[in-house]
Amino acid sequence: MNDPRPIVLVSWPSAPLTDSLVRQALADIENIELVSSIPPPPLRSQLLQWATYDNIDHSLTASGPSRVLSSSYTIRKAIIRKHFLARCIHAYLLKHPESILLKSVPRTWDIEVSYADELDELWSDELWELGNELDAAPQKWYILKPGMADRGMGIRLFNSKDTLYKIFEEFEGCSDDEDENDNTLVLTSQLRHFVIQVSGNFTSPFISLKDASTGIYNHTPAS
Repeated sequence: MNDPRPIVLVSWPSAPLTDSLVRQALADIENIELVSSIPPPPLRSQLLQWATYDNIDHSLTASGPSRVLSSSYTIRKAIIRKHFLARCIHAYLLKHPESILLKSVPRTWDIEVSYADELDELWSDELWELGNELDAAPQKWYILKPGMADRGMGIRLFNSKDTLYKIFEEFEGCSDDEDENDNTLVLTSQLRHFVIQVSGNFTSPFISLKDASTGIYNHTPAS
């Protein structure tokens, strides 16, 4: 006899806290079956895979979207890595220039930087347009994001070439002492992919964690 209860896969082997929180969230839901591995086919009921990316059966999700839900995108690198996402959107817009993405996604520059001095070459190449905008409209702000970082790591605001240069100098030469004072620093020796996006007019919703005289602003909500 088939069991009609929805099946819920919960599996976070390297994240016990996340595993416990997911199970707590599901505790009050009646008539579900919690499992730690996917039952052999065929599926007897609907399946929710609330698990770490590597423990999700992505082919099962793709083959049965009406019966199987997952807690992660199947090809997540194109979504969670900012420079990959920027490239995917750019490629899509070349084929579909009428897409709503043209107006709904901020204008983005995708760059690779390991050392601050490399910006000198970028200003005459990939960042030529951005450089002209910075020179013409210093009141306009831009946001720098490391392509592969998360949780606010490495996010900075700038409105001049000099400020951007100082940011990469900071990333290039940060020490352990600096890490203790600012836990959002990243190392360009480890993360060289960055995106720059138009941030609009920067006003009071955010504050700087650094001396304003440095020109470097962290993306930090004001309390």
